[in-house]
Amino acid sequence: MFGLKKRGPTRPFTHADNCKILKADPTVQIQWSEVETGHWRAICACGSEDLYEEPADRRVRLDPYDPSTFRHAGQCEHRYTSDPACSGPS
Repeated sequence: MFGLKKRGPTRPFTHADNCKILKADPTVQIQWSEVETGHWRAICACGSEDLYEEPADRRVRLDPYDPSTFRHAGQCEHRYTSDPACSGPS
């Protein structure tokens, strides 16, 4: 979606003990690439590593005790009311 920037995993790639790239440059940082939604892969000469994210629930949380997120049912007589006294359970 627009405005959601994917940054990838925060943990570094784990190199093999005999990695030639790591021996040549000990400060090398292998970048993670998103293969598909929630599936990240880092590839080096010594191997590759996959990481799968937990799926995120992007639905809005409706808290009946929070006036900013509380919603009335369609049958409720106060569904169009903006009065704070009617915006939450009694």
